[in-house]
Amino acid sequence: MIPEELVSKVLAGTDIVQLIGRYLPLKPAGRYYKALCPFHNEKTPSFTVNPERQIFHCFGCGEGGDAAGFMMRQEHLNFPEAIRALADRAGISLPAHSHVNAGSGTGQNERARLGLLEVHKVAAEFFRHQLQHQTVGATARQYLRSRGIPDAVVEEFGLGYAAASWEELLRHLLRRGFSKKQVEEAGLALPRKDGSGAYDRFRNRLMIPICDSVGQVIAFGGRVLDDSLPKYLNSPETPIYKKGAHLYGLHLAASAIRDRGSALVVEGYFDLIALHAHGVQHTVAVLGTALTAQQIALLRRYTTRALLVFDPDAAGIAAARRCVESLLNSGLDWRVILLPDGEDPDRFLRERGPSAFADALTQSKDLMEFLLDQKVSGFNLTSPEGQAEAVNAVLPLLSTVGNEITRQRYTEKLARRVSLSNDAIIRELNLQVKGRKRETIPPSLQPRGLPSIDWKLIHLALHHPGAAQRMRESVRPEELQDQILRRIFQYAVMGPGGGQGTISLATVEPEVQRVLTQLLATDLEEYDGEEAIEWALSDYLARIKVRRERRTGEELRKQMDTAERAGDHATVARLQAQFLALSHDRPPLVPRQYRGA
Repeated sequence: MIPEELVSKVLAGTDIVQLIGRYLPLKPAGRYYKALCPFHNEKTPSFTVNPERQIFHCFGCGEGGDAAGFMMRQEHLNFPEAIRALADRAGISLPAHSHVNAGSGTGQNERARLGLLEVHKVAAEFFRHQLQHQTVGATARQYLRSRGIPDAVVEEFGLGYAAASWEELLRHLLRRGFSKKQVEEAGLALPRKDGSGAYDRFRNRLMIPICDSVGQVIAFGGRVLDDSLPKYLNSPETPIYKKGAHLYGLHLAASAIRDRGSALVVEGYFDLIALHAHGVQHTVAVLGTALTAQQIALLRRYTTRALLVFDPDAAGIAAARRCVESLLNSGLDWRVILLPDGEDPDRFLRERGPSAFADALTQSKDLMEFLLDQKVSGFNLTSPEGQAEAVNAVLPLLSTVGNEITRQRYTEKLARRVSLSNDAIIRELNLQVKGRKRETIPPSLQPRGLPSIDWKLIHLALHHPGAAQRMRESVRPEELQDQILRRIFQYAVMGPGGGQGTISLATVEPEVQRVLTQLLATDLEEYDGEEAIEWALSDYLARIKVRRERRTGEELRKQMDTAERAGDHATVARLQAQFLALSHDRPPLVPRQYRGA
């Protein structure tokens, strides 16, 4: 496992505002920063980043944590992977991957994942060297020049070449210490049917590394250099690669997407590479599938607006129609671009140039216009019959839209496009919406009750050193009624942090993280000055004492009943004296209004 002192060093060397700012457009809000939460749908920012505490917390869905916790949620990493990613950013050296504990099932899975990443990294280096080889890579380099891909872009995307040899990559990886089983699990080699060994999956192909959102190679796409079939051969899905969960080029496009405030989504590898080569760097590509809900969720982390570029052939339009319901419910503002017949973005750019492509982007259609385009829908909107058919085809899709405002906006566009009454369409839509089963509200978004005395007391202790000291002197952990608050009290108040909340958040249970970050992210605005804090603290501690005495009193009553039934009058008298002493000199409870003296 990564030593604790190195984990602390990595977290100390990470600025959480800079880290999260790479993914979200943070805006200053007093001493904090705010943004729309990347972990749930919302219109009003409730995601808060606290630079002083180096934590984040969403007051909408309850997610919270430190820099490592953010990386784990944002990039779907486990804890060691998140720490390694942060260490790379901070320039901190960590022990080799082989030092990860493999004694448990979790450790074995972790080592297997890291092994797969290492295999892909070494394979990508091998393919790059093959491409640059004077003779071996000559044909592939000529192919790239013929497609107008500059050397700088070839290097940026890590493009490579797999020679025609049947075992060259396999032999190279075996020499580097990987096992045949690892290479096969990575999808880079296939076992021979006769059981005599294995052979390279990719041969005589231009190799395109597929990276996750932090730039780690997780798979490959291989394109032939002639008219052979299949034109593209892709890595199979592995424990580190699920094609519907990734977007090609996202690690290179993320910064440009945030800067531009929008993303361009295309279908093919070379569509994306060509766009980047022509300066259109806010572009990502799907990986051989219709746009999935997971890919849309990835986009939502970086932007609120996206443009979808589809080939105008039947297959491209069919792919667009398959993902329409996901687009409607995505929370993103979508526009769709259909290029002229027979032209994909790569060909369009090579034949017409970047200025013509920029003009094509200005002709994009919003999602409703796209749905009603005759090329897509097949309906003739100049006739009453065609208008009615179009409405009947689109309304079931609109009824799936969960957000009422979004649904109304699309309904108004539909009414204008088909020249029908908006009220009539809304009435029919409402009937369909009512007929659909209403989804339940996620537990994390259910209304929360008022904070308990325990919550308020720990809240004060985490923000006020004097309150933390008095709480440590006056309260025992077992006296707190809520188990999660009890754990927070033990770790963050009684622990070495001494009330400052210095705790490795990513290593504790998710629910503890949520409550602790909520406590840390909530200011002392309820209290108006030190005197109000003192009054409140005295009140909370007094109430804890009353609760403690009540429990003690109940226990004494039980003991007195037992002693009385046994005829032990001396014990009854002694217990009665203890019971009466409980309320002696009890401090009065102060009023609950703390704002001002």
